[in-house]
Amino acid sequence: MILDELRGEVVLIKLKSHEELETFGVPSSSIYAKVIEIDERVGIWIENPKWSPRETTEKNQEHMTQILIRWEYVVGIMTFPDREGFKEEAEIKPMGFVTE
Repeated sequence: MILDELRGEVVLIKLKSHEELETFGVPSSSIYAKVIEIDERVGIWIENPKWSPRETTEKNQEHMTQILIRWEYVVGIMTFPDREGFKEEAEIKPMGFVTE
C-alpha cells in the first residue's frame, strides 16, 4: 500500500518511546487512529477526536486535535483493506487505544 492511500483510513500504529507522546493523548505503544496526512520526510498526522488538557468527564473540555507522530517513533503501521465501514467515526471516538 502506498502511504498516500492511508489518508482517511483507520490504522493500527505500533510506537516506541510512546511516553514522550502522552501529552498528546497517546498513552499506549499501540493505537488505532484515523490518518489525516502523511509527510514522507517527517511523519504521520493522526486525529484524536477527544483530547482533553487534563482527565475530565466534562464534554466541553474535549477537543478535536491532529497529532504529528514523527517517523522515529513508528515501529510499524497495520492497515485493514478488507474491513468494511472501518472509517466510521464511531469506531475511533476514544482514539482506540489498545491496552498492553
